[in-house]
Amino acid sequence: MEIIRPYTIMDLLDDVNFISHVKHPSPESESYWTDLVNTGKIQRDDYELAVYCIRSFRIPDRQLTQEEIADLWTKIRANATKEKKTKHINIILWTVVAMAACALVLTGIFIFYRQTAEPPAPVVQTLKIEDVARPDSIGTDIQIIFSENERLTLTEKTADIKYTKEGNPEVNAKAVAQTDNETSKPQPFNQVIVPQGRHSSLTLSDGTKLWLNASSRVVYPPVFEGKTREIFLEGEAYLEVAHDENLPFVVKTKQMEIKVLGTKFNVSAYDDEEVHTVVLAAGSVTVRAKTTTAKPTTLTPNQLFQLDGEKISVRKVNVKNYISWIDGIYIFKEDELSFILKRLAHYYGIEIEYAPEVGKIRYNGKIDLKEDPLRVLSGLSHTAPVICRKENGRYYLIINY
Repeated sequence: MEIIRPYTIMDLLDDVNFISHVKHPSPESESYWTDLVNTGKIQRDDYELAVYCIRSFRIPDRQLTQEEIADLWTKIRANATKEKKTKHINIILWTVVAMAACALVLTGIFIFYRQTAEPPAPVVQTLKIEDVARPDSIGTDIQIIFSENERLTLTEKTADIKYTKEGNPEVNAKAVAQTDNETSKPQPFNQVIVPQGRHSSLTLSDGTKLWLNASSRVVYPPVFEGKTREIFLEGEAYLEVAHDENLPFVVKTKQMEIKVLGTKFNVSAYDDEEVHTVVLAAGSVTVRAKTTTAKPTTLTPNQLFQLDGEKISVRKVNVKNYISWIDGIYIFKEDELSFILKRLAHYYGIEIEYAPEVGKIRYNGKIDLKEDPLRVLSGLSHTAPVICRKENGRYYLIINY
């Protein structure tokens, strides 16, 4: 039976993940460390004292030097003499002082402990990419979110975002200067938010390129680490994945998981649409539907994977019809106007209202997205029995009998 040594106060003060949790807590980290306390792997007194020390003495997000250790010991001893804390805390503080003094005599608290104790447990990544929170405020401009306290707002209608191999961002070929301070600690994942009426391209550090449609969000690491390259997507994107047979590329959505090595494909996964799709242009992908227990489906070029609730279907399609939006064109074939109008509302960032009978009309044709939205919507009347009018910034479609 393996005996697990419990955390000590020294372990906690030397654990960069614990220090990060205290300074930048999240629901995931709170749950992780609380579980360790509840299961007895950390004594509650040690936990509370470690939190107090980190918050009181501004311990940096890294391992301490011997000079810093000595300074911390001095501060703890000085603070313990003050009668600002309860007797309980003071007793614990003096215990730590005694322990710290002994450790310093040998060769320093943390260095001594590292040489004599068991090696620390592996770092546990508690935050999954699909759990990264969506910002409360989206706004009307494209945003790059680097951390909770740092984001870059782009006022252009379109933006070309690119990361270097080292994970440094550039926008429209210009380097982005990120703040390097305590309140803007780098996060494991960045986000690009594309609101309605905006569009963006994003090149990741491995060379993979994404074209992001309006009303989309993508979460990704500045530099890929580990055995896979993972991103999370809401909305629609066309991807050209850089080939790396040793590092599979995974696109996660709320409903699907797509695995590839290097290929070109389109993913549509809007939250307000019941049908989510993957269309393969080149290479090979495997799609797993999270809503069913069905086995993963492997696609070949010119195939469409469609997920409607728990229903899965695969059929051959003209890929151009599904990826033409990156060139500013929508091509529709026997699609209901309700679906088309929802796409146009996303793309232009406008409000479109229509009667139920209008939404059921099926439409075939090509729409030039570079045109003014009123002209586009009025153009539907050439092939569908509808009339469009604009009032107070909104667009209305009615049946033309």
